[in-house]
Order: sequence, then C-alpha cells, then structure tokens
Amino acid sequence: MDSASETLLRRLARARGIEPYAAFRPEYERSARELSTQDNDPDIRQATLSQRQYARWLAGDVKEAPYPVACRILRHMFNRSAGELLALAPPVEPTPQIVHMASELPTITEDELLMSAHDAASHAGDAASQALSPATLDLLRNEVFTLAQKYHVKRPDDVFRAARAVREKVERHMPLTHRPDQETDLYVIAAQSCALMASAAFDLGSQEAARTLTYATLGYARPIDHHPLMAWSSGNLGLLAYWGNRPAEAVGHVRAAQEIATSGSCQARLHSIAARAYAYLGDAQSVERETHSAEEADRDHRDELHDDVGGEFAFPLERAAMSAGTSWVLLGNGHHAVAASAKAITLLQGMPAHQRSTKVGAEAAADLALGHLLNQDLEAAAHALEEVFHLAPEQRVDGLMLRMAGVRSQLLTAPFRRARIASDLGERIEEFSLNSARLLLPPPAPRALT
Repeated sequence: MDSASETLLRRLARARGIEPYAAFRPEYERSARELSTQDNDPDIRQATLSQRQYARWLAGDVKEAPYPVACRILRHMFNRSAGELLALAPPVEPTPQIVHMASELPTITEDELLMSAHDAASHAGDAASQALSPATLDLLRNEVFTLAQKYHVKRPDDVFRAARAVREKVERHMPLTHRPDQETDLYVIAAQSCALMASAAFDLGSQEAARTLTYATLGYARPIDHHPLMAWSSGNLGLLAYWGNRPAEAVGHVRAAQEIATSGSCQARLHSIAARAYAYLGDAQSVERETHSAEEADRDHRDELHDDVGGEFAFPLERAAMSAGTSWVLLGNGHHAVAASAKAITLLQGMPAHQRSTKVGAEAAADLALGHLLNQDLEAAAHALEEVFHLAPEQRVDGLMLRMAGVRSQLLTAPFRRARIASDLGERIEEFSLNSARLLLPPPAPRALT
C-alpha cells in the first residue's frame, strides 16, 4: 500500500510490529484487560476484535465511529483518538538517499535464506493445524440449541448451570483454533450461552446478574457483528430496565435494537417490550400502537437466533398476547387486559402439551386475574388462578411472582378487602409465595450466580 494513502492505525501498528491480525488482536485484548483494571470497569474486560472489523479499520472503511468501548481501547493502545487512527496518516518526509560503496552493502547467505524460509513454512503449518474438529463445534451448537428449545420444561437453575458449562467449554476451546470462521462460531455459541444464563438468572430473581450476563452477550456479539444477538441483548436490557422501574431507559434500548433487527419475531418482541414501557409511563396511545405493531410483525422475515434456534429466543403469538395483557394491566384497562391474556391462554391450549410454556401460561393467568379485578369480577379472578396454585416451586419464576404480588395488592383495595373470597385468595397467594424459584440458589443470589 502507498504510504500516502494508509491510515494512521496501519502505520502505527506496522511500526509496533503488530499489523497482522494474529498479532494485533492479542495486544488489543491485553489492552482491554489493562483498561478494565485501570478504570475499574469489568464490562470491557472481555472485549475483543473480529478479523473483518480490524480489516475495515486498517482500510479506513468505516461509516461511523467504532463503539465507545473500542474507542477507549484504541486510545489506550496508541494515545490517539479513534477518529485520528482511522483517518489517513500524514505524509512522511522522504528520507535522503545515501549511496553506499559495494563493500558497504549488507550481505545475506543462502543458508540464512533457507533457514528463514523453513521457519516461515513451519510456523504456517503449525498455525493451519490449530483448528477444531467439525464434530466439536456441532456438539457445542447442539447443546445450546437443546437448552433453548427445552427451556420451557427445565428448571431455571438447571438451565443456568448447563449454559454456564457450555460457555466454559467455549473458553477452553478458543485458544485451540486460529481459523476465523471457527472463532466466529465460538463467539456465537458463547453469546447464546450467556443469553440463556441471563434469562435463567432473571427467572431465579437476580436482575443484577441478568443484566451483567446480557452485557456479556453483547460483548461476544459485537466483535462479530451478529445483529440478531445484538438486537436480542438490547431488547433484554430494555426488559430489565422496565422491571427495574426505568421505562424511559427501556424505550431507549428498544429503539437501538430496532435499528438492527430484521426478524419479524424479534420485531414483535421489541414492540411488546416498548408497549410495557409506555404503559408504565401511562401513554395509552403508544401502548395501542406498539401492541398492534407486535401483532402485525411479518414473521416470514426470519433470523438465525429468534427463528432457527428459537425456543427461549423465539417470540410466538401467545407470548406477544401475554405481554400485551401485562401492558393493559399497567394502564388499568381491565377489558383489554382480559381479552389479551385470555387470547394467550387460548393459543397455548391449542398447542400440543409438550410445546406449551408453563411460564407464559402462568403469567398470562396472573394478568387475567388482575384484569378481572380491574373489572370488579372477584370470582373470575379467583378462577383464573386455580391452575397457577398447583405449580411446583421451581416453576414459580420471578416474573410470575411479581405479577402475583400485584394481584395480592389489588385484593387489599376497596371494594375487595372486606370480602371473604378476597381474604381467602390473598392467604393462598401468600402461602404460594413462600416457595419460589428464588430459593433454588443459596443467598446471596447475585454472588451465587456470578
């Protein structure tokens, strides 16, 4: 490349002897760890860089600035801003030509030439041989796929431990390959494992661990530009912000995810999360718009995460209906809440038993009960919860328990507080809440999960 048209990053990397990707990436990751310790910021410790992204940086082929984390790491490495590094380097002053006498010219022997050639060939052979067998990658992919598909019938603590084991296997396999395609595959599997751990952590009652694991998912997905995983992660951050009583932040995460989401299932999920956040803000018009958009999402548009892996990553019609019920409950619209929640339950009942999600059904039933209470129908609310009370403790996940707490609070308001049926129902909810999925891990839950 003509030095007059090279980026400053390429020039500085060449001068430091780390221009090849195989040399640059370890230095980049080492700098990330240094910066994490220096700034006490654990979120960037696992930062890495894909070969494709590095090639773009070297060529200055970028339409927008790198992510803030990457900008910080590049500044730490070169003490220059990302903008300076990705721009053309300033011209180099020509070096005066010095004429040497023949006797002064450096010499090299044929033995040195042959030795260097053999060394290079040997290293190339070693690097090419460092690859994983296809069977190893297929086994890891299948483990994650099975966990995602069977999530709805497994205990959340079992899913968490199994997904953690897969991620640890990926970590052990990473140094065993130098093939970019296999490294990308490993990053995808690691990201999916962290995403499943995040879902399980939330179900077990640790929003803090769920949030950290969602950022870990992003940390694996961003270097390989995996948009489905990035969109899922941003949506999950939005969902966690909603549960954390930060609806405006939730909407911001959803909007960021929608810019890169392509799957109809993913878009339906994002619209549903946005609807809940707007419901929290009391914006009925936006709730109606978002729930309608979730229903109308074109599910013929698919992606490899939400549709091909599916399972816990999918967002089928019954899940969208359940989420809509939650939004209407938040707005205090009992009629819409009952209609949406009942639709979710009807859709589930029309499915084969082994495909039904107990979690979705129970949460829809709790919202249905709340909707009936908003409509002043106490007996219908009690009837809606009958099957929920039979759930085993490990099936009483955090989203359900938070809804049941809402039912309990509603029973204490007028005109229910003096009714015998409300008193009995409240006692059953209190007894039901004594044993839940939160008890599957020893306290403190966040420390046990990390």
